[in-house]
Amino acid sequence: MGYQPGLDGLRAISVIAVIFYHAGFGWMHGGFFGVEVFFVVSGFLITSLLIEERSRTGGISLRLFWLRRIRRLFPALFTMLLVVSTWTALFGSAEQTSQMRRDLPWSIFYVANWGQILGDVPYFQAGDPPLLRHLWSLAVEEQWYLLWPLAFVLLVRSGWSPVKVAKFLLGAVGVVVATMWWVQRGAPAPIEGGLFDGADRVNFNYLSTITRAGGLLLGAAAAFVWRPWRSRNAHRAPSRPLDLTMGVSLGLLICSFIAARLTAGYMYPWLLTVVSVLSLVAVMVVVHPAAVGSRLLLSWSPLVEVGKRSYGLYLWHWPIFVIAGATTGSSARFVVASIVAVAVSEACYRYIETPVRRGALGRWWGGRQSVPWAPIGGAAVLGASLIAFYVSVEPFDAAAGGEDAAFQLAGAIEPSDQTVPVSDPSSSSRPVDSGVAPSTTVAAPVTTPPSLPRALAIVGDSQAHSLAINLPSGIESTFSIEDGSLDGCSVYDSGRVLSSRSGFNNSFSICRDWVDEWATAAADADVALVVLGAWDVFDLEIDGVVYPFASAEFDELFMANLLAGVDAMNAAGAQVALLEVACMRPQDVEGAGVPALPERGDDARVAHLNDLLRGAADARPGASFVEGPDEWCNDEAIASDLGYRWDGVHVYKPGANLIYQTIAPALLAIPV
Repeated sequence: MGYQPGLDGLRAISVIAVIFYHAGFGWMHGGFFGVEVFFVVSGFLITSLLIEERSRTGGISLRLFWLRRIRRLFPALFTMLLVVSTWTALFGSAEQTSQMRRDLPWSIFYVANWGQILGDVPYFQAGDPPLLRHLWSLAVEEQWYLLWPLAFVLLVRSGWSPVKVAKFLLGAVGVVVATMWWVQRGAPAPIEGGLFDGADRVNFNYLSTITRAGGLLLGAAAAFVWRPWRSRNAHRAPSRPLDLTMGVSLGLLICSFIAARLTAGYMYPWLLTVVSVLSLVAVMVVVHPAAVGSRLLLSWSPLVEVGKRSYGLYLWHWPIFVIAGATTGSSARFVVASIVAVAVSEACYRYIETPVRRGALGRWWGGRQSVPWAPIGGAAVLGASLIAFYVSVEPFDAAAGGEDAAFQLAGAIEPSDQTVPVSDPSSSSRPVDSGVAPSTTVAAPVTTPPSLPRALAIVGDSQAHSLAINLPSGIESTFSIEDGSLDGCSVYDSGRVLSSRSGFNNSFSICRDWVDEWATAAADADVALVVLGAWDVFDLEIDGVVYPFASAEFDELFMANLLAGVDAMNAAGAQVALLEVACMRPQDVEGAGVPALPERGDDARVAHLNDLLRGAADARPGASFVEGPDEWCNDEAIASDLGYRWDGVHVYKPGANLIYQTIAPALLAIPV
């Protein structure tokens, strides 16, 4: 086959799509499909190389194959890991160091995709993204490079013809597609049972080697039967049909790059499979000798040079984008981060990737007269230092913090186990006849002080989490608190919020089992406190339908879903309290992950949401509306104080104490 510059052109288009997607531009929702193009190209190219090696030598040297892959992939990866982990240790935030401790071992051994699945780290979550999140795709490819040559040897030794092998591989693609369908059909519930019990289905379909092998297998299948360069007459074929085919496939791929959404229901297996097929068509055309126009286009020198560096660009751009804050659709930050990423990846390409691939490391080692203890010792000290540092890193929670606060219950109620009998008119017992007519008046219920501490489950979004973990001292004698919150979740199991702040959205795909989670948290509680609002003041888009905030359709959907959650918690045995949504004063704070969204600072939206909560409380006898602190709306000194709410939305300990002291009497007055 020889070197095919058009394949590097395809790689260039793919990595550019991925970079724009990672930059958070709203017009490139589906740029993640660039990775699927990479998979198809890799499947086709690697299999073609294996076929040609077998044709040329009569066998396959697995040792040399894996050595070539090591030379090609490991130096750049380990350089990036060393640089990024060192930067994080020296300058990274507490959240970044915690994420690095979690992700680094998985990344070193090329199993980052499984680390994200088993660690329940959604690829599509809001907030500050992990610096190594993008390495999932390299893990899939490396696992392919490890296993596919072994399978290739077994297949070709079986005596099957190339056509039969291709049919077998297409059957394997069918199994992959069926697996994606089977996984997705169980949504919105998480996977149940086995090693992946509780895993998010969208996360599994997007990240797992099992469900992402389709493009690699499709490319491999084509390599067995599509070898037009071996035909003497191939160059005489008409160019126009091939070029038109390329134009259609590239056009549809670009449309997918622009319009698709990672969490949409049509993604798995339908659109992902279509993109794999379109990618294969583009590969098959560009390697055809007669496709003059397509080969000329994709062999354009700038594209080819980008394609040659696509691996390094992919490796370096993401951590640099995260560090530079260039993942939220900011054009200025994108330009600066891109310049840095191009410069760093080019240096890596010239001085590390290319020399090592050409054997420079082996020649250096072989030319030594003695063991080079100085560089070995330096590397060992650096490695040991990084290991020691990350072993000592504690798990990070951005919501925890603030100065200590002391909880004081106004008009404290002493615990009491006293019970007061109340006459029951339905009782079958009769008093002894004393000659006095019995009273027909039923005694009024007697209110007794509640038994303390009262079991309180806090459910809702990240605001609920902040309230549940930032406990003021002394509250344990009044409330026993369980955190049942779901970060990034409201009362929806699909869809996303729409903000006027460009480039930001939050998907509810990670919230598929929120009703069950609420019910589970409420099962052992006297009262379940619902804390919402952070994600409820936005317009919604669900399955392509937009629900404008405060429209009749929005209100009906919100109320129906909220009441479903209330009913589930009532059925679990808990009374429900709906906490008044606080007026928010969002601010852009370093490490917040979510920027200051203007809808959150709109008090009119907050007021409308509270009207809906009051209506929900009126609609259910097992629910009540609880008013929060007036200060959030009426005292700007407190409402905007980052000591109370660290980003103007989520409370620290002083803010949590203000809420607890305000709502405690109402919570204790709820009969349970």
